[in-house]
Amino acid sequence: MASSQVQKVLCPVCHQADQVQKASVAYENGVTRLQPPTMPLAHIGMMSYIVIAFGLVAMGAFFILVWSGTSLGDWPIAVQVTVVALTILAIIAALVISFLAFIRVVRGDLKTQQYLPAYDKALENWRRLYYCKRDNVVFDAQTNKIISDAELRSMLSVETNVENQEQSQQAAVSHQK
Repeated sequence: MASSQVQKVLCPVCHQADQVQKASVAYENGVTRLQPPTMPLAHIGMMSYIVIAFGLVAMGAFFILVWSGTSLGDWPIAVQVTVVALTILAIIAALVISFLAFIRVVRGDLKTQQYLPAYDKALENWRRLYYCKRDNVVFDAQTNKIISDAELRSMLSVETNVENQEQSQQAAVSHQK
């Protein structure tokens, strides 16, 4: 018969298991330094693009609705062509601005995707950690090593993990040459 005993994790300082918690449980119980890594997000300012495109569309609607309602057909042909050309240009400009805004969003998403493997690594590190309430220490149960606050911040930092990934990729490329 298979036993379903849960192996207790011992604190490396006091060598007891009664006050040891996973980092996630300790964070839920108020140990704020054990906050999980934050998911990387791209913050892209789009308001200026939206305002400009809306203004151009409003100008086009103004030309079409207001001027056409004032019997534009009685105006000289040059004015009619100018109004139509300006309206078409405003619509095209709004489309171009919308396209540029879309490109910015895509670039932001691509930049965020570069950080996702580092985020996964930081989250994996966080899930491995334990906290001893008695000794107020954080440790890695796999290595039984106590983690200082500086090491903890470094382990859970997405930016640090991105730098480590870039260094390992550069080392792999230099070994291939």
